[in-house]
Amino acid sequence: MTSQAQSEVRTAATTRELDACARTLASAFADDPLMSVIWPDTDRRHAALPRYFTASLRYEHSRIGVVDHLTDPTGRPIAVAAWDGPDRGGTLAGLGRTLRGAPRTVSALGGRLVAGLDVRRRLDAHAPTGRHWTLVNLGVTPAAQKSGLARILLDHRLASVDADEHPAHLVCTRAENVALYRRFEFDVSEEFALVDGTPLWSMDRPPAHR
Repeated sequence: MTSQAQSEVRTAATTRELDACARTLASAFADDPLMSVIWPDTDRRHAALPRYFTASLRYEHSRIGVVDHLTDPTGRPIAVAAWDGPDRGGTLAGLGRTLRGAPRTVSALGGRLVAGLDVRRRLDAHAPTGRHWTLVNLGVTPAAQKSGLARILLDHRLASVDADEHPAHLVCTRAENVALYRRFEFDVSEEFALVDGTPLWSMDRPPAHR
């Protein structure tokens, strides 16, 4: 365990905690290939990501899943994992969440709304249809990367997923991270691409059987 972080995994519950986690994800995904497709301009992307993640954590992932995080000794999140759970409600529930978060999301996307919707459509097309957990975002601040924090967050949540015998799903945005997820029993089910040809890897993990 790195000395940079506290060892206890916390689950964000308050608006302040969620907003702090959003800033962490914004720094971790500043140059992510998927985010670069939505916002090709670096300056616009870096300005938009904190607002984008704030909206998604507040109105989506914290409501239908969990936002786990590790902090540094000052209490600042430096590693965050956002998960959507298996109980997401029906179409009306999803529409309600979308409408609540729409003003912030649209503001963050700005002139890139069509690009953002296209990415969302492509991701949704490769998601499982049954009840499952989805790892939506896993990010570590640049200064704390390669210190095992992502593995701690994965171990923590997957223990609960396994206890309930649920499958899990994610979309990997970097080829070098596929091996990390394979160590946690995710397998590539399909490779697909965004509109500009950027490759993504749909990965699925079967339920544990006790």
